[in-house]
Amino acid sequence: MNMLVGAALAGEAIPQEAIAADPVVDPIFAAIEAHKAARATWIGWVDRHMALEAELPKDKRKSSVNVWDNEIVSSDDPRWIEAERELSRTSDAEEEAACDLVNVRPTTMAGLLALLNHALVYDTDGQGWPQDLFSDDGKRTRSWQTFLLENITVALTMGLDEPSFS
Repeated sequence: MNMLVGAALAGEAIPQEAIAADPVVDPIFAAIEAHKAARATWIGWVDRHMALEAELPKDKRKSSVNVWDNEIVSSDDPRWIEAERELSRTSDAEEEAACDLVNVRPTTMAGLLALLNHALVYDTDGQGWPQDLFSDDGKRTRSWQTFLLENITVALTMGLDEPSFS
């Protein structure tokens, strides 16, 4: 079995030497770095939100900010209100960066492998990527992974800017 396929099937990261390349030549590297930064920011706010949830009494954390609700309770601790707002904002930014990963076409084999590696590493529980994303026609929803496969197929069909591995 091919080393890369074996690593992928085992749920391990693709070896870094297979990915090494000049990131300037392939736009997917910038998209991956942007997603890493957005994810790190979001996780930082998740951690802060959880710490405040443990620290503050329930009557000081009634505000709720999310896709469905934007209810601010004036008597809440201001740190809680900030954490609610930032959790929502950074979650949206992380999802947008994740969507960019399936909209930016890798142009090199190294970029393609880096994208696949990133997809494996950042999905530790099977829930690491957005679900129910709208297709271009706006009529149906699909998983992020489906869009990833489509992006990879387009990249391989259109060709990469370097010879493939044999």
